[in-house]
Amino acid sequence: MTRLRRAAASARQVRLHVILLAAAGAILLIPVPADAQPYSPAPHPGWLEIGGGVVWTAGYDAGRGTATESPNSSTSAPPLTLFSSSARVPAVAGVEARAGVYLAERVSVEAAFQFSRPTLRVRLDDDFENAAPQEAVGGLSSYVIAGSLLYHFGSGRVVPFVSGGGGYLRQLDEDNADVLTGNEVHAGGGVRLWFGTGASRLGLRVDAKGSVRSRSAGFEQKRRVLPVLGAGIVYRF
Repeated sequence: MTRLRRAAASARQVRLHVILLAAAGAILLIPVPADAQPYSPAPHPGWLEIGGGVVWTAGYDAGRGTATESPNSSTSAPPLTLFSSSARVPAVAGVEARAGVYLAERVSVEAAFQFSRPTLRVRLDDDFENAAPQEAVGGLSSYVIAGSLLYHFGSGRVVPFVSGGGGYLRQLDEDNADVLTGNEVHAGGGVRLWFGTGASRLGLRVDAKGSVRSRSAGFEQKRRVLPVLGAGIVYRF
């Protein structure tokens, strides 16, 4: 009897879940009257958009290096390795500000400024005197100034877009003694979610892109591709 009661209770729960799901589906399928939908005018050439938020840049392997000591010139012995080192720059969060202008209903251009404080972590090991491995951490200031061309798919409340462009990268160490500069090229896409109605609107923007940088802090100065994610508030007027 106990098993029968449990089976009956389980069947009632299944029927209840089915009824709730059917009701939710019916509610979602109810058409919304046209006059109840938010009014969303299409952007016109000359409309402006400003925004800001947070940006996350992925970390990368910054290469390896060795410290060697040259032997006496009278011998043919190879250089003596005193220690080796490996470097890495972890992922970092920063801030971003943007300003753009619409060239057409679905096309706009924008300028962006990013600032972050990444760290360069250098691990020292394989010491000639068998010393314990150590890690040195140095702070950096990273600036990216870039321009982008955007294409928007529609002009409603939810507007996906794709973007691409390039810019200038500048990184300084803690003492502002060493300066590294390079160029940056990026491409990606995202979505805007607009709130309210009318021409002037506040919204949320989320985007992702790949940032190709000609140089970046580390032992190896080579071109790197870094994923970049951003989220923030935008205002169009």
